Amino acid sequence: MTGLEKIIEEIRTEATLNAEKIISKAKNEADAVISDAHEKGKKQADIILENAKKKSQDILSRGESSASLEKQKAMLSAKQQVINEMLKSTLNYMENLSDEEYFSLILKLIKNNSQPQKGEIAFSKTDISRLPEGFMKEVNNVSKGELVLSENTANIKSGFVLIYGGIEENCSFDAMFRSKHEELTDEISALLFSE
Repeated sequence: MTGLEKIIEEIRTEATLNAEKIISKAKNEADAVISDAHEKGKKQADIILENAKKKSQDILSRGESSASLEKQKAMLSAKQQVINEMLKSTLNYMENLSDEEYFSLILKLIKNNSQPQKGEIAFSKTDISRLPEGFMKEVNNVSKGELVLSENTANIKSGFVLIYGGIEENCSFDAMFRSKHEELTDEISALLFSE
C-alpha cells in the first residue's frame, strides 16, 4: 500500500468513526426528543382524559339535577291538579245538595257572616224560586242583625250576598272558595300528601 493510499485509508477510517459518532449522537438526541415528546403527550392525554371525566361528571350531575327538578315540578303540578279537582268537586257537591241540606248550610253561613246591624240579603234567581216557606224568619233567628230579603236578585250561582248600607259582602260559595283557596289548598295538601 502506498503512502497516499494509507493517508486516504486513515481519513476514511477517521471519517467513518466521526460519522458513526455523529449518527450515534443524533440518534441519542432523537431518542431523547421522542421520549420527551412521548412523555409530554402522555401527560397531555392524561390531562385531557381527566378534564373529559370532570366534564362528563358535571354533565351527568346537571342532568340528574335537571331531571330531579322536572320530577318535582311534575309532582307539584299533579298535586295541584288533585287539589283543584277536590275543591271543584266539593263546590259542585255543595251546590247540588238537597234543598233541605242546602238551606241548612246557608243558615250556618249567615250566622257566621252576618253583622250586628240592619241589612239586606240577596239570593240568586234560582234560590229565590226554591226558598223554603218561612225561611226569612229562620234567617233572622240566626243572623246577628235584622236582614230583609233584597228586591234584587244576586248574580251568583249559589250562596248569598249580604248588603249593609250599600256595601255588598259576597258570600257565594264560589267567592268563599276563592277567598279561602290558599288555606283550603294547604289543608287538603296536608291531608293527602303528608308523609
